[in-house]
Amino acid sequence: MANSQFSTATLVADGTIEVDGTLEVDPEGLLTPEVEFRFLLVQGDVVVQGRGRGTNGFWTGKTLLDQPPLQAGFVLALGLAFVARRDAPGYETFTWADRVLLG
Repeated sequence: MANSQFSTATLVADGTIEVDGTLEVDPEGLLTPEVEFRFLLVQGDVVVQGRGRGTNGFWTGKTLLDQPPLQAGFVLALGLAFVARRDAPGYETFTWADRVLLG
């Protein structure tokens, strides 16, 4: 089973937010070495969505354009990652939540 976490969340001039984090996944039995990510950042009543990809112990992602703005400070970061497996055909998913400082 794989796991991950959010390491940083950075406000970008275009209004998006870049995130990254660590990634632990056993490559044995995977169809591809790449892991896909979906995530939500929650601050009060504001929720924004993002996507990312990762391999080799690290992943990066970015929020989608044209979403409500978040302010610098703490956010609840919810992550969903999935990999395609060869040994047990189908997708394996894992989820997690972190409190991360948006700056």
